[in-house]
Amino acid sequence: MGRSTLIIVLGFIVIFSGVITQMNRISERANENSVQYTENIIARQIGLSAMDYLISKHSHTGISDTTLMQAVSDQGTFTGTITTLSYDSLTRFSELQFDITAYAGDVSYTGKVTLNSRILLVPEIPATVGAIANTVLLDIIGNARIYGQDTNIDGTTGTSGDLPGVTVSEESDSTNLSEQYAGTTKIQGEGSTPSIAVFDDVSKEDLDALINAYISIADYNLSSCNSIGNQVLGSVESPVVVYINGGCTFTGNITGYGVLIAENLTFKGRVKWYGLVLISGEESADVSSLGNSTIHGALVVSAPIVNISIKGTDQFYYSNEAIEMLTDHFSEAGRSPRVISQILWWD
Repeated sequence: MGRSTLIIVLGFIVIFSGVITQMNRISERANENSVQYTENIIARQIGLSAMDYLISKHSHTGISDTTLMQAVSDQGTFTGTITTLSYDSLTRFSELQFDITAYAGDVSYTGKVTLNSRILLVPEIPATVGAIANTVLLDIIGNARIYGQDTNIDGTTGTSGDLPGVTVSEESDSTNLSEQYAGTTKIQGEGSTPSIAVFDDVSKEDLDALINAYISIADYNLSSCNSIGNQVLGSVESPVVVYINGGCTFTGNITGYGVLIAENLTFKGRVKWYGLVLISGEESADVSSLGNSTIHGALVVSAPIVNISIKGTDQFYYSNEAIEMLTDHFSEAGRSPRVISQILWWD
């Protein structure tokens, strides 16, 4: 082999070795890029799935103001935070922010969602007494009163805005009741006296769906209220859901905190209820209080024909505090499914 030939061969070997080295480097970078690309995809998928999981968990249980950390098999991990940005006690809407950071290998993905959330188990309260009906008959006798001014559980003045004393579904009922109680102070609240307004945003079907949701978590599921004598049901810290399948006549001294559900209802003796009273009948619904009972919260009655009669010193008060008692309890107990709206997503 001549000298020039040897030089050519050695030069070829050097060049070829450089090409191989460069190819190896390219291959390594390609592998690195491939791994990073894969990790990017995995991290994003974990993040998107984690966000769906957090929103679903909040929707089903009402969980908020918390941080969750979780591994996803051997693929990666995520950290998620739910933060309450604001809350409107009148509409029961919360504005929430969901933040997610997901990790796969050396890669991370971050995402953010803001949305509006409203508790399903506590409806929008339109008035102290709300009647969802084609025809409403309302008798307020003696010194009985319906107050739409916000009143705390202890009887002091609340800080929430006032509501109408009574709402009805039909304009004709509003006109008739306004004429019936003109010049009296029996129905007080937002606006002029008598404080009566039309509210038709909620149908009987809506109320029945709400009632069915309550029945599914009822603490007392009774065929009658004969077994309820002189006793206290629930407390401010732990309100209860009481469902009577049919009509009910309460006698004796009864104090209740929570949600009371029946088809027809009569208060005898001395009954004090703090929270929601929901009455629904197929053809008619009757609510009668015979003179010495109070409701702090709201009464909602639904049927084609609604007949409400309160007498003596009966006092029905709107109480935002009593309604918030329910909201807080169901949220803390993980029993507050939510309706979600106005979702904004950033990633």
